[in-house]
Amino acid sequence: MTGQPASLRGTWRPKISENMPDLADRTLRWAAQMGLDALALGGHLADPERMGYWTEENCRAVAERVGEYGLEVGIMMLHNVTRRIILGLPGRDEDLEQVLRSIRAAAAAGYPVIEYNFYNHRGVEGYGQRPGRGGAFYTDYDNARLDAQPPVPEEERLTPEETWDRLRYFLQAVVPVADEVGVRLALHPNDPPPPSSRGTAQVVHGFEGMKKVIRMVPGVSNGITFCQGSFAEWGVDVVQAIHYFGERDKIHHVHYRNPIGTFPAYVEPFIDEGDTDMLAAMQAYRDVNYRFTLCSDHVPHMTDDIGNGLIGRAFNHGYIRAMIQAVNRLP
Repeated sequence: MTGQPASLRGTWRPKISENMPDLADRTLRWAAQMGLDALALGGHLADPERMGYWTEENCRAVAERVGEYGLEVGIMMLHNVTRRIILGLPGRDEDLEQVLRSIRAAAAAGYPVIEYNFYNHRGVEGYGQRPGRGGAFYTDYDNARLDAQPPVPEEERLTPEETWDRLRYFLQAVVPVADEVGVRLALHPNDPPPPSSRGTAQVVHGFEGMKKVIRMVPGVSNGITFCQGSFAEWGVDVVQAIHYFGERDKIHHVHYRNPIGTFPAYVEPFIDEGDTDMLAAMQAYRDVNYRFTLCSDHVPHMTDDIGNGLIGRAFNHGYIRAMIQAVNRLP
C-alpha cells in the first residue's frame, strides 16, 4: 500500500517512522498515507494478556497487523524494565529473565531494535504548557518546578555510582543475549534532563554520560536512542554528537526534535522553530549512513487535532521528508 516518490528512490534515507499509541485502522491508514516505513510502538501492544513479557506469537501478531498497511515494526519499547531492576531490589533477576524472554521473542519476530528507559525518577513535575504559534500548546520545562517537589522516599534515592552499577548489571545481562539473537538495543536519555530528580541521581544524561553507556558493556547491540531534543537541551553540539555516535554505529533510533533553550528551562515548539540547525543534523545522519528508524517527537498540541497529535505529526513528516530530500542534493 506504500510507494516512494521518484525523488527519494536510490538515495540515502533512514526508516521514516512515528510513535504510534495503537493499531487502530485510522492510525495505520494515517501512517501509510504519510508514506512511513515503520512504526515505533509501546511494549504493551505485544503483551495483551499483561503477562509482563513478550512472546514470539504476540510479537508476530503486531508485525502482521502493521504489515496489512505496508508498514513494519521499526522499534518497540520494553515495558518490563521494572523498579526492582532499576533500584537493584530483590527479585530483579527474575524480572531480568522476563526482559530476556522479550528480547528473544522480538528477535524471532524480526524486530530490528528494542528501546528502553532507565530512570530512578523521571522529573515530569518540571513540565508545563504555554501557548504557541496560532494558539497551539507547547510543552515547556522549568527545573524550578521540579526543585519545589519533596524528595522521593529514602529507599529510592540512589547516588550516581549506585545507579551506574545497576545499569551495568542490566547491560551485562541483556547485551550478550541481544548480540546472540541479532537485535539492537536503544537506551533513551533521561528526559527531562536534570542530573538529579527529587533527590535521586539521573546518569543517562549529557554527552559524557551517553559515551559511558556505550563503553560500559561492549557489544554490537549496546546503543542509544539519539534524542536530538535531549542533546540540544544539554547544550551539546548536536552535529558533533551525531558524528561521534553514528561513526561508531551506536545510534539505533532517532528522535528528530528541536527545542528552544537549554536546561534548566526550555520549550518544545514546532519542529521548524527550535535552535538546532535541522538541515545540518539531517546531513550528519546521512554522512554517517544512519539506517534505522527516525521519527518526530513531543509534538505541540493543535487545538483542532483529530487525536493522537496526527495533524502536528503530519506537519513534522512533511518537514522531515523535505530535509531528507534536501540533504540528498547536498555534496
